[in-house]
Amino acid sequence: MTWAKLIRKNLLRRPMRTALTAAGVSIGVGLIVALLSITNGVANTANQLIHLGRADFGLFQSGTTDLTKSLLPQSLEPRIKKEPGVQEVAGIELYVTTVDKQTTFLVLGMQPGQFPWRRLVLVHGRLPGQNEIVVGDGALSSLHAKLGGTLKIKGFSGAPAFQSITRSFRVAGVYHTGDPSEDSGGVMQLSALQKLSNHPGEVTTIAITVTPGRPSSQVAKEIASTIPGILPVAEPGQAVKVDTQSRLLISAGWIFSLLALIVGGIGVMNTMAMSVSERTREIGILRAIGWPAYRIAALIVSEALGICLLALGIGLGVGVLAARLFTSYGLISTFVSPDFTAGVFAWGLAFSLGVGLFGAIYPVVRAIRLAPVEALRRE
Repeated sequence: MTWAKLIRKNLLRRPMRTALTAAGVSIGVGLIVALLSITNGVANTANQLIHLGRADFGLFQSGTTDLTKSLLPQSLEPRIKKEPGVQEVAGIELYVTTVDKQTTFLVLGMQPGQFPWRRLVLVHGRLPGQNEIVVGDGALSSLHAKLGGTLKIKGFSGAPAFQSITRSFRVAGVYHTGDPSEDSGGVMQLSALQKLSNHPGEVTTIAITVTPGRPSSQVAKEIASTIPGILPVAEPGQAVKVDTQSRLLISAGWIFSLLALIVGGIGVMNTMAMSVSERTREIGILRAIGWPAYRIAALIVSEALGICLLALGIGLGVGVLAARLFTSYGLISTFVSPDFTAGVFAWGLAFSLGVGLFGAIYPVVRAIRLAPVEALRRE
């Protein structure tokens, strides 16, 4: 009998116990995969938002729960333009709304003449007028829109009757930036979007380009020290710390993952200890016919790892599904998509193998301490 067949036979002696132990470990693996993929997704989205219009960094409202919910007065632009190291500034509004039947569509409001507007590369048509919009080439297919057609965009009426309204905007052009967030959305004139969203005189972020030779991080710190309530975000890691909704979910998830690691390890340990207890006589026979202690230990460790590899297969599926659910049902920041890199799956593998090795420690010690004669006497 081969080594693999021996391990399979031993694990299938108590199939229900093996399955339940694997299920427990798979929860921890799933949490690790989901959290890491979401963390990557938050960083990717933040990187796209803080560099809108090829900006060096962006200014956001301090204390916001989501970068897209930031609100800053547009009147700050002249003051920020005078700060040392600032070359150009541009107010941009990010408006998440319903366009036709797509419920989470990102519309960007840009001021004509400012650098994000100038850097918009059109592949078809022209820049939008007051009641027009240009869409990214990624959004063109998802909306089934066409150049010269119209899009129905949901907005809000002004005071005193603050209620939702729907307005039609003509598609004046198609653009491409290479940024997935921008290319899956649309761009219109800032004043038109402020009117549609009922945020007159307000922007979501103030994009900044710095003077050549000046570090972006240094300029950002200087602005933060002089203007209260402003939060410069120059790196994706900073955005994750700012986004309290994402941060709380990720922090809570890591706590649950640690608990899952402990519980999973105890579960594997209990399963293998029971297996050793049930097979005391068998282990004694193996020792009597010449199996060394290291081979007995290797058998038990292999069985523990076998359980955890089964858990890995289940856990990867659970993690992918959990990450999709978190992002699809608004449990994380808008426009965050999980990023399943090789590193994410490698951490899932490391977690499962770590649980297996941890859970095998006590059963291995117990098994190799059994004296062959004493083990053979047991029923």
